[in-house]
Parts: sequence; C-alpha cells; structure tokens
Amino acid sequence: MGSPDANETNEGNENEMEAVGEVPAEPSAPAEPSAGDRVRLPVQLSRLPADRLAKVHQALLELQEAGLSEVPDLSSLSKVVKKKAGGSNAQLPEEDFTSSYMAMTLWSWTPKRWFDNISDTSGKAAGGASEDAGNGAEDAVPVLDEGKLQASFDKRITQFERWNDQKREQGRFSEVVDVDKFREWFEQMKKNDAELRSFLTMDTSVKQAGDGCSVLFDKLPSAGGPKVLPKVKVGGSTSSGAPMDGPTKANPMPSVVSINLGAESCAAAKTIWQRYLSEHQLDASARPKDGQFYGCSNTLFASSTTGRYIPRSILASYDSATMDALGEAGLFNPATILTGNKPGPSHQSGESDGAFMDEIMDCVRRQLEEADYVEGFMFLHNAAEDACTNGVTSSLLQKLCVEYGKKSKFTFTGMADQGGDASQHAMSGLMMSTLSEYSDLTTFYDRSSLKKVAASKVNGLGISSPDDLTLNGLLARLLSGVTGPMRFGKAMNCNQGFRAASILTLQTNLCCYPRIKYLVPSIGGLVAKGMEDFAVGKANQEVGADACGHALKRGLLCGINPSEGKIIAYSMMCRGVELGSAISKVADLKTDRNYQFVDWSPTGFSIFCYKDPKVTAPEVAVLENTCAVKQLLSTVFNSLAENGVPDEESGRISEVTEDMAALCKDYEEVAAETCDGEDDYEGEEEEY
Repeated sequence: MGSPDANETNEGNENEMEAVGEVPAEPSAPAEPSAGDRVRLPVQLSRLPADRLAKVHQALLELQEAGLSEVPDLSSLSKVVKKKAGGSNAQLPEEDFTSSYMAMTLWSWTPKRWFDNISDTSGKAAGGASEDAGNGAEDAVPVLDEGKLQASFDKRITQFERWNDQKREQGRFSEVVDVDKFREWFEQMKKNDAELRSFLTMDTSVKQAGDGCSVLFDKLPSAGGPKVLPKVKVGGSTSSGAPMDGPTKANPMPSVVSINLGAESCAAAKTIWQRYLSEHQLDASARPKDGQFYGCSNTLFASSTTGRYIPRSILASYDSATMDALGEAGLFNPATILTGNKPGPSHQSGESDGAFMDEIMDCVRRQLEEADYVEGFMFLHNAAEDACTNGVTSSLLQKLCVEYGKKSKFTFTGMADQGGDASQHAMSGLMMSTLSEYSDLTTFYDRSSLKKVAASKVNGLGISSPDDLTLNGLLARLLSGVTGPMRFGKAMNCNQGFRAASILTLQTNLCCYPRIKYLVPSIGGLVAKGMEDFAVGKANQEVGADACGHALKRGLLCGINPSEGKIIAYSMMCRGVELGSAISKVADLKTDRNYQFVDWSPTGFSIFCYKDPKVTAPEVAVLENTCAVKQLLSTVFNSLAENGVPDEESGRISEVTEDMAALCKDYEEVAAETCDGEDDYEGEEEEY
C-alpha cells in the first residue's frame, strides 16, 4: 500500500523493462497511479519467492547504475558470463585444450594443489575447488632440477653396481639387480613427468594423442602385414573343400544342454561325462591335459575363467544318496545338481511338484544364458523307474515346449524289460502320451538289451554278469557316438552329400512325420576280451566295415525284431571308419531280403563319417526309425488296457490308450504299400 519496498520493486520492474528495450515513451502528463497499481508486479516476478525477488530487485538496481539500456541476445550474454565467471583458473581458451584431461585439470585443481596432494601424507581430502585458490606464483608448477635428479640417479646406479660385484663374487647371482631395467624405468618416468607438466602448464606445443592415456598405458606397436583379415577355415575344411586331418579347434557347432532325470539316469551321468572328458583330453578336474581343448568345446561344455570346462548338464532326482555321490565326484557345477522332496508315489504327484519344477527351470534358464546358442535339449531318463519322476519329466517337457518351442527336445528313454512286470509297462505307458506330443525325437533302450550286448562275444564285451557300471558304460558309448559328429566332425561341402551333424539334422533325416519319431539305437565296434583277433571279420577287410555291419543289424531294444517291420530311415555316426566301408555295408543291408524299406522312402540313410586320430578302434552308433517299434507300443498298449496302474492314475487310462491306439494305426499306415497311381487319382477332377 505504498510502502518503500513496494515502490522499489515497482521501480525495479520499470528498470528491467527498460533494460530489454521495451519501456514505452513517458507521457507528458502521467496520471496519478492508484493504490492497487502501485503494488502490482508482473506475472513472472510475482511467482518468485520473496528472497529471490529481493535478489532480482538488487540485480536490476545494479544494472541501472551500470547504464544498461538493452540486451539484444540473452544466449550470447549467458556464454560470456559463464566464460568470465569460470575463467579465473584458465590460461587457455577452451578450443586450445590439447585433451579433455587438460580441460579437467583447469577447473578441478590448480598445479600447486596437484603436487601438494601427491606429497601430502596427512590423509586429508584431495585437492579443492579451483575458485578457492588463487592463480599466482604460489600455484605455479614446482621447478624440476634435472641436474640434481640425474646426479641422484647416477649415485644410485653406482650403489647397485657395487652390490652386483659383491654378489657375483659370493656366487649369489639370483640377488643381482638388473641395472638396465632400472635405467629403462627411469627414462620412462621422466617422459611421464614431462607429459604431466605439459598438462599442468598448458603447454600447447606438446600435443597429446587421446586423453592422456599414455600416462598409465603403453602404446602398442602397429601390426604389420596386410590390412585385410585372412579367410577363416570354418568347420575344419580347407579352401578346396577337402576335410582337414584331425578335429578342428574352432568348430561352429551350437550347444546342447544335457538333462538327466531320475536316480538311474543321474548315476549313469557320471560314467557318461567321464567318457566325454577322456575323449576331449581333459583330466579329472576338467582341464586340458595338453594345454588346449581337443575337439569342439561349446557343444557340451562351458569354459570358465580358471581354465576349467564345466558340463552343460542338469541333474535332478528325488534320491538324495545318488545326488550326494555326484556332488562328491566334482564333475558338475553344484548349482546344477538338484535334489527334490518326493511329494508322492504317483505320476500326478510329480506333475504337481511346482517347487521342484521351478528349481529345474531356473537352472535351464541359467544354462541358456551362459551359452551363445543352444540348439536343443538332450534328455536321459528311465520311464520304468519311478512314476513320480515320470510326472516331473512330463511337466518339464511341457514347460520347455511352451517357453522354448523352437529348440529340439531329444530324449533317450529307458523302457521296461519285455519280461518285466506289467505295471512297469503301464508306468512307462503314461509317458507315451507326453513323448508323443512334446518331444521331437525319442530313442528307446532297456536294461535287458544292454546286458545282452555286454554278454555277447561278437560285437560285445563278453561279460556274462555285467554290473551297473558296465551297463552305464555301454550307454555312455551310445551317447558318445550320437554326439561325436557334433564334437569332432567336419562341415563338408553340400556337393559331397554330407552336412554338419546336429540335433536338427538328425531330426530332419529321421523324423518323416511329427508322430513317427521313435527310434531304436545300436552300437558297433565292441570287442570282447580275448576276441581281438576276430574283430576285423573277413580277411583284408577294413576294420570299420565289421563295426558298421554289426551296428546296422543289432539293436539295443529287446523284444523288437527289426526284420518284422519296414525301415523308414537310418542315421549312422562313424568314428575312425572309412566312408567307403560305411557305404558298402549300407548297400549290403539294402540288398538283404530280411530287411525291407518303405516304398515312399527308398534310401533313408544319413552317414556321418569322420576321422579322430585319438581313437585307435572304430566306433559306430546307429539310430533307426523302423515300423517295428509298433511291437513295443502294442505291449505297452496291452498293459494299459489291463489297467495296471494305481487307482489315482486310472482316470488317465482312457486318454492314453486312445492315443496309443492312434499311434499304432499311424505305423500301420506308414508301413502300408503305396497304391500305384494314387497321387494321380487324387489330383484328377471329374468332368460332367
């Protein structure tokens, strides 16, 4: 209401308007302002707090006293103000800085504070704000007396030489000081000191490359030679396409995550991975014996920073004793050994064990994060061992299909022996519906067939009463043969008729239809003790030919006669076998009247032959897709029809038996002869 403060504020507003060139011409006879007009402020100023408004008022008064009449460009004024306000410590304009490190030195510390901080031992805070210190002679860079420094250095060198003479006379050569190294260090320190002084004194004659990195880092010498990178030999083949000798060290194969479920499969995992270690020339601690990994590591192993190769494997079971033994073996990452609390004996109880399933899925996610690219999962489980574990397997396959639908699921499923209890067949039969819907390839085996091979003297071990360790060794031989081309094979040109072996390649060759995917395995090249002289077979015959012949005609699934069902497709993995020998045995099989092929797939063979110099005897593994699998499916179907399952699982019998009946019908249709002209008839249209 006409107070001095209000008048001063109003007067300040007028001065502000005059400063920006917007003050109107003063009228000749101004009217007397009202009381309300005297206290009214511009909207912009009225929003300011009282303390800031007072500062604005004071600033306007100072501008008026300085005679400011207009401000044409506020942005230019801002730059000038900032440069003038922050230039108390600067000796060079910003565009003349030789590096950003020099610019940082300007506003952070003065040269004097820099050297005072280096020599300070009190432990107080380093440096201070630039504006807190002057820029006089007391802030100048300390002068270095090079003559005094050189004299001190020469004196130290003389002491070292006397010391060395004494030690040489005493024969203590290990205590002799390397004087040349000390001289090199001294010269480098002088260069570093000169570089720091060029920063602090703003000497523009010394141009530094980069941001002062050479103070702490040595510059690497430029590499000579051509600027274009040489061609990389991918997949172990030469530029002409011919395969190289020995396994490649940079095989671009994708990774495979191995999953073992159940006590029996987890117990076999130890033997399986010990075989993998020996094949890749790794010691018991999974470290290379010869200083480098033999073969391709990224297929089954993940390398650690300590030089150890960790298996890409997950082991889960309800048997704590088996899992404790695996932990003591030290082969696997402890985080991948999972032990659950069994919720019940039925298949349904395993499916509803959400806590155990979440633990397994977390482990799966970690495995996928640690790998560059995972092509698929390889399961090993026994469907006739435990119904609860079967439920966990079913639930896991379903979750993997939902979250990782494009990755292959390849299972090695143990089945009940043909002479076993019907309840075991029914137990494994509950898994058939899950395998039919959620797996991409399924390989069957049983313990009876493993025992039969172990007891055989021809393509066997000749052990009449094999123990579990021997049977697990045969299973390891099979898995080693299937994964061998992925770990040691070569990627050959397509005109040679071969591709790099992988899970997707096997799936393409063996799985003609989505539901026709059940395989029968076999192995060749086994030699019983005392039968080494008969391993070659015929005279003047290549060693691998006999191994291929046995692998093509002997299966690892009892109760199935391959000659009673038509063959759909074969995949044969040969290590240490000549390609010609493998092809000759395939030709012999195709001309054998006891073996028939479906007429719509007359060839059905994929052969993966590779040489491994570390292997002295041939090893062959075969996966066969045959209609004879219907014999096993019929046995399981009959066991389910008799309702040989617990009462809580009886509700699922009708669904599973219906699916099994449809699957058997599919095999009958696949094995049926194709009618002549059937395709032409279906493509014709009736004309009226």
